[in-house]
Amino acid sequence: MRKLRNLFLLSCILCFLLTGCGGPSDEKIAQAQETYTHLIETHNQVVDAHKQISDNSLDDQLTALAEEVTKLEGINLSEMEDADIDTLIENMNSMIASYQEHLQTIENIKGEEEAAVLVPIPLTFTNATDQIFQKLFLYEKNDTSHKSDVLEGTSGFNPGQVLTGVVISRDVSDTPWILELETADGNVCEIELSVKDFNENGESLTITCEPETKNVIIS
Repeated sequence: MRKLRNLFLLSCILCFLLTGCGGPSDEKIAQAQETYTHLIETHNQVVDAHKQISDNSLDDQLTALAEEVTKLEGINLSEMEDADIDTLIENMNSMIASYQEHLQTIENIKGEEEAAVLVPIPLTFTNATDQIFQKLFLYEKNDTSHKSDVLEGTSGFNPGQVLTGVVISRDVSDTPWILELETADGNVCEIELSVKDFNENGESLTITCEPETKNVIIS
């Protein structure tokens, strides 16, 4: 990544295990170790997420935060009092909170970047079967959050009819879309649409039935 690197717990946490007699309580040491582990895991999560965006506006802030984290590697808990460890834990929790805020910002940026490169593709469907489709759904594969019935409020998609005005969007990953059709008698079929080679100016798709199997297909 540009200015950040993943941190590894095994080498960094050894200094937290060097405890001696008369030092802080075992409970306080365990609490510090747990918080430190959470901090490193959160740091690495942010590093991995940051790799997925091209925006570099967070570079300086994340680099400064990472430098604060690496300073913890030299701390020997056995030389600290419980009160000092409480302060250390509070500081680490503050770092975790900062990382979590940055992670949310990164997720927002990622969404904006992906939306910026969505390619709208108009589709035209022709019903070349002898079936009436009462419902027609289009949604990205493995994402039904925006699933809606294109035929809602209509009398259905009858044989020989042409359906226009349907638009899908191709993302940077060429995620396939699912065409889901439901006939008047309740039969449902799903057809995966590979949008990778779809023309940005529009695609005309014909819904047909295989002569032998009677399965609904797109041609």
